[in-house]
Amino acid sequence: MSAALTIALFGATGRTGRRVLAGALAAGHRVQALARDPSALAELPGLTVFAGDVLDPTAVERTITGADAVISCLGNAGLQEPGVALSQGTRNIVAAMQRLGVTRILNVAGGGILLTADGTMLRSESPTFPPIFRKTSEQHRLAWEALRDSDLEWTTVATPDIPDGEATGTARVLADYMPPGGRSLTTGEVAAFLLSELTARQFVRRRVGMAT
Repeated sequence: MSAALTIALFGATGRTGRRVLAGALAAGHRVQALARDPSALAELPGLTVFAGDVLDPTAVERTITGADAVISCLGNAGLQEPGVALSQGTRNIVAAMQRLGVTRILNVAGGGILLTADGTMLRSESPTFPPIFRKTSEQHRLAWEALRDSDLEWTTVATPDIPDGEATGTARVLADYMPPGGRSLTTGEVAAFLLSELTARQFVRRRVGMAT
C-alpha cells in the first residue's frame, strides 16, 4: 500500500468529487477540501474543510498549503452559462501550487480537449462537435491550457458523459484520444483512476481519454 498523502481537493461536493473524497479517505489519505458551503460535507476523520470559493486566490492557497498533491473535480455551472470557475479557478490553483512548491495535480475535463481520431485538431474544434457543448468545452480547454503551459506534473482525465455510479473495472484509457466507441463512464471509474494515477504517474503531463 502506498504511503498516506495529504490531498487538496477542489470540487469535493460534486458527484465525482464525492467519490474521490470517499476513496481517498478509505485509502488512508488525508484530504483538505475547499467548499463554498462546508456543511455540504460531513465531518469525517482525515478530512479538513475550508470555507471559500475557488475564485478567491487566498482560499485556494490556504487549501493547498501543506498538501502533497492536488485533485480538481471542478465543473461548469451549466451548458448555456458555464461561468469561469473552471478556467479561472484552475489558474488560481496553478499559481498557488507554484508559490507553495506543490507539483502534482490531476483534474477532470470534457472529451472535447482530446484529439480527433486523425490527430489534426481538438475534438471541440471539429465541425461535428455538438454545438450545445461548445461553451462548456471552452472552459475545459482553458483549464487544460493553464496546466499545459505550467511546469507542474499534471494529468488531465478527459471523459464522455459521466453518470454517477460505482467503479466497474471496465474503463479503457488512451493518451490524447478518446477510446474508440467510448460514450460514457461512471464517476466511480473516474475517481478510482485519479487516485491510482496520483502515484502511478503513467500519464504525467498528458491528457488521458477514458471510457467504458
